[in-house]
Amino acid sequence: MDFLIEIVFELIFDGVIEISKSKKVPKYIRYSLIVIIILFCVAVIGFMLFVSLSVLKQNILGGCILIILIFLLLGMVIAKIKKGYLSRKIKK
Repeated sequence: MDFLIEIVFELIFDGVIEISKSKKVPKYIRYSLIVIIILFCVAVIGFMLFVSLSVLKQNILGGCILIILIFLLLGMVIAKIKKGYLSRKIKK
């Protein structure tokens, strides 16, 4: 069951990313999909930050490690967004 849910979410997420890159889709749909992707990433990172701050109160080392991992994840998300959407404008 977990495998099926993972496949469905992966197909939806990858489909949304590909649709948001397509020039054939109207701008308002593409921009709204981009906003949804970014909000989803921010929500996941925010939840992880909340959990890490909760862990930080109980275990300082574990909380610090989680916070460092969250900032690394945030950096990777920003790099992915720059690579996927901003570099395409430079090529043209």
